[in-house]
Amino acid sequence: MNNLICLGQIAAAFGIKGQVKVKIFTNTPENLIKYGPLVNEKQDSIPITNLTIKSPNTAIVSIDGVTTRNQAELLKGLKLFIFDHQLPPPSEDEVYYEQLIGLPLIANEKILGFVVGVFDFGAGAFCEVKTQTGKTGTIHLTSCVVLADKLECEEDHFLI
Repeated sequence: MNNLICLGQIAAAFGIKGQVKVKIFTNTPENLIKYGPLVNEKQDSIPITNLTIKSPNTAIVSIDGVTTRNQAELLKGLKLFIFDHQLPPPSEDEVYYEQLIGLPLIANEKILGFVVGVFDFGAGAFCEVKTQTGKTGTIHLTSCVVLADKLECEEDHFLI
């Protein structure tokens, strides 16, 4: 089964002609349409007909068949996905956040927990790690290196 990668989310209706404001989760807004057709969580096609960039993480989008503000308002919160196979392979020193989810966090050959999420809200990327006992914590990342604990990103796990 193909994994879905979320590239953006509809934040609100925009104007009266059915356009929507989209929060972009890629490095550049153009990447929202760069990799091919978008789908929703049910894998139904979401055909984008126009994209106007408003900021580094926001765009105004026209969706085929959505022509009124009322239709656009019904789409608020809709996540826009592509299939993971649509992405280009990362370079040798890059990793997609989705690839980190599920990796174990290991210290002194002991598993401390597993990565359950990777987030970047503007102050740098961090991983959310869930321990064997169910507790969660975060680890800040810079090119897969934790600033405080010298965490290194290996192929299939993290090492402290």
